[in-house]
Amino acid sequence: MDVCLITKESLNTVWQDKLTSIGRHDLLVFGFNGMGLVSYKKELGGETEYFQDIAKLSKQLSSVVICGCDTDTYGVFRHSAVVADRGKILGVTDMAHAIDDSEFVAGGNFRVYDTSAGKIGIIVAEDLFFPESARVLTLCDADFIVCLFKKLDSAMPQIMLRAGAFANGVAMALCAKNYACIADIRGNVSVASSADIVKAKVKIEKDYHLISSRRRGLYRDFNSGY
Repeated sequence: MDVCLITKESLNTVWQDKLTSIGRHDLLVFGFNGMGLVSYKKELGGETEYFQDIAKLSKQLSSVVICGCDTDTYGVFRHSAVVADRGKILGVTDMAHAIDDSEFVAGGNFRVYDTSAGKIGIIVAEDLFFPESARVLTLCDADFIVCLFKKLDSAMPQIMLRAGAFANGVAMALCAKNYACIADIRGNVSVASSADIVKAKVKIEKDYHLISSRRRGLYRDFNSGY
């Protein structure tokens, strides 16, 4: 899979000025810089056309485009990601966990999108810090997992990305402001860069670890009841 991660520019800036230099890719990913704040009220009223723009770009490129954004649902704010494939909006995934005090609240459930580039799972922002996020997407047969992050203030996002890829046997990509990286199924960082545009080839492979644990004394299956 040919992947291009955009760490700084907005979707419209890339579309207007840099599309030729970027070239054709199976998957084009923008961080939260891609669209900024999107108001559902203005989108539905025709005042803005953010979703239409991402659909048009995916159609022009004949590829999958994923873009992070903050969504305003009549005063309720969420971190979100929009997924488009060859001219069609496949859906919007919200961050499922809200951490500490924030104006951004938790949104919908996790989702794996069946796209022309394969089955792609989406993790939004701090959902990356919860191991079950990658686990759920893997169990839903994701071929590749993309995490859109605001801005990296520590090494923890990369650590969790590598751990998630290793523990679940699925390659994972992180796209944030001024940084992008990809971890393979062995937990190794195959690509890491602070460049504006990061291009990579991702090998879609899956690995399932056989896990056994020692049992001592009285053991009863968790689902058998007590």
